[in-house]
Amino acid sequence: MLELIDTHIEKMLTTYTQGEYFERLKQAKEAYIALTGKLDEDKDEFESRMNCFNEWYLFQWKDESGKKIVEDYIRREQLDEDLSQAFLNVNHSLLEFSKTNFRKQIVLLDILHDEKVNLAKGHRHIGLVEDDLFIGRVIRYKSENYLLHGVCTLPQSIRSILKKQSKKVRKMNSFEEELKFLLSLESLKTKSMHYQHIEPSKIFVFS
Repeated sequence: MLELIDTHIEKMLTTYTQGEYFERLKQAKEAYIALTGKLDEDKDEFESRMNCFNEWYLFQWKDESGKKIVEDYIRREQLDEDLSQAFLNVNHSLLEFSKTNFRKQIVLLDILHDEKVNLAKGHRHIGLVEDDLFIGRVIRYKSENYLLHGVCTLPQSIRSILKKQSKKVRKMNSFEEELKFLLSLESLKTKSMHYQHIEPSKIFVFS
């Protein structure tokens, strides 16, 4: 199933990053950089940041008419209801790699939404270790959960700070506030990479 999801995402990226859509892509990238910081090609995390941008561009960025790329793609490709709902309801959140359970499933803790997420059995390696904190997107298709490629890791030392702020954001019950919070975390992560001599707790500060 993950192969099917990845195939559609690759098709979306191929379609909506060239030709008549190239200008939209440029606008989106400028907006993303303004929100999260510069994309430095010479940095180790460039690939993961590009994956995060690509997923934001496809699933959350809105053009001037207020439409998302994924909505146009669903219409164009006439996707079935199950796949359409999966793509329209991607869970973007602050996550923690909790453990691998006795069924050999990777278990994530969704800190922002205060729930556990079991990834599909046989899910590909996610490139993280237990207790890693990260921003990511989980797609649920036919009762199975899959973690997408865009992952932004965060310092484990600020777990309690992030958990406390997540609780505040959760109480707002607003997708817009959640997205604002998650993008601000990406921005603070970028800042922390530039100021590695400063303790993360002094950078990840919320009003």
